[in-house]
Amino acid sequence: MCQRTENENYRPITSLECRVFIYLHMLSKYTKEDMFGMAPAVANLFMLPLDKAENLLVQWLINFREDGQYASVYVPKSLEL
Repeated sequence: MCQRTENENYRPITSLECRVFIYLHMLSKYTKEDMFGMAPAVANLFMLPLDKAENLLVQWLINFREDGQYASVYVPKSLEL
């Protein structure tokens, strides 16, 4: 795992991100689904375009926490909108 420095891009989590992250966190804990393929489900459930759902899934994977507490998120420059 690579080390993140203080200069990297952390910001507060948005309301949408929080809802999606909680949904994905619960799925990861209580199902045996392959989380890498969950973007279409996120897109359908939250009525988002597939590319936005994929972006949120990648953000969740990068920021995954065992305790499910997401106050701030790390956003790589390649995912900034």
